[in-house]
Amino acid sequence: MKKYTIIAATILVALSSCKHTGDTASYPQWLESDSVKAIDDRIAADFTLSKDTLAILLAESYENFNAADIDSFTAARYLESRVIDGRELFHRKSVRNFGLLCPAYNGGTRPRGAAASEARISYVDSMLAYSRGQMPDGGAHEVTFCFSIDVPYHQALEGDTVRVWMPLPLDSDRSIRQSGVEILSASPSNYVLSGDRSKHNTIYFEAPAAAEGDTVHFEYTGKFITSGAYMSAADIEKNIRPYDRTSDTYTRYTALPEGRHIVRLDSLAKVIVGDETDPFKQSELVYDYIIARYPWAGAREYSTIECIPEYVLREGHGDCGQVSLLYISLMRTLGVPARWESGWMLHPGEKNLHDWAEVYFEGIGWLPVDVSFGRYTGASDPEARGFYSHGIDAHRFATNQGVGDELYPRKKYVRSETVDFQLGEVETSKGNLYYPAWNSHLELIDIKPVELKK
Repeated sequence: MKKYTIIAATILVALSSCKHTGDTASYPQWLESDSVKAIDDRIAADFTLSKDTLAILLAESYENFNAADIDSFTAARYLESRVIDGRELFHRKSVRNFGLLCPAYNGGTRPRGAAASEARISYVDSMLAYSRGQMPDGGAHEVTFCFSIDVPYHQALEGDTVRVWMPLPLDSDRSIRQSGVEILSASPSNYVLSGDRSKHNTIYFEAPAAAEGDTVHFEYTGKFITSGAYMSAADIEKNIRPYDRTSDTYTRYTALPEGRHIVRLDSLAKVIVGDETDPFKQSELVYDYIIARYPWAGAREYSTIECIPEYVLREGHGDCGQVSLLYISLMRTLGVPARWESGWMLHPGEKNLHDWAEVYFEGIGWLPVDVSFGRYTGASDPEARGFYSHGIDAHRFATNQGVGDELYPRKKYVRSETVDFQLGEVETSKGNLYYPAWNSHLELIDIKPVELKK
């Protein structure tokens, strides 16, 4: 799962209070007008635990924990710290992350996917049954949903206009696994769609800020069809062809660097694949290397990380988006086209933010790759065990086909999510509204299996 432990970003922290005087120094901390200060504040909010406090919390959570070992655990990257104003402070998620990362306290870290639940395996089984012609409606769902954002009253926003961007599902012209996107209703009724003017697919609204004691509410109800995809390893090997290295797809999706987070990693790529030159086999080697060595752990705010793939390599862990960017960087380094896709996972009872990747093989096209889901080694079907290195289930809401792009209409201030776009964005003429100044919610109204038209 993604970088937030809260589902649908229901923010529970009370709004800061201040009296707006027109002086930015009197703004609440969540009203960000200075992008440099905003990132510094986010780093400070991520690293809040002193060593003494952390030692107490770890001793309460883990039997026989010895505070004298904190330095060695930090050196081993089981704990993440940062020096701020001369003090060593630890990441706010350190207590849980320690149990996820330290083999001495978790019984031994297992590769991603090894502990997959029966429910998760069943979603793969449905997709495999569809691909084998055994289950006509096992490959897609029609999803009806409502996405909303609420911005409560605050003195600092009085008389201003609130600008809101919400995620919208990619349609068939931009995603090979989504179609039939409809906006059934919207409030306010006037809105702007980004279309292909951004890698982040959005619906945009404006409205006056809330009056005292009130909340300004934005929402739209939509519908779309989301489908899974899978091709067996045997079919990939049968149909794969040498790349046309002059094609737009090849040149665009092997380009390096692309922004801050898709970068060259030559030395590591060579270590992983050795003399292997087959693109599919290279992808499998990279996939297995990542899932075996970089377990999931709660992440820092993406906006505070200079280069995410290098962060994963240095810290020894990563969430879904972080390992996806590592995969994309390694594949492009090897000359294999790869790209980003992200939005939400809609699995029953597990709705959450999620990121994954796609890889392009000549003669086949784009195939999804979900590094974070790993290998389902507990599945009885051999194809289910390796499903996510060249397949994806039909429980997704994709809204992004790239990272770190400008929104449309263009945002004036720093984004709350500078890499991804899943919760939405909010700003006024005075600055970006960071959490907890607003909350967003994705409500799933109806999900039903459907047969895809062939």
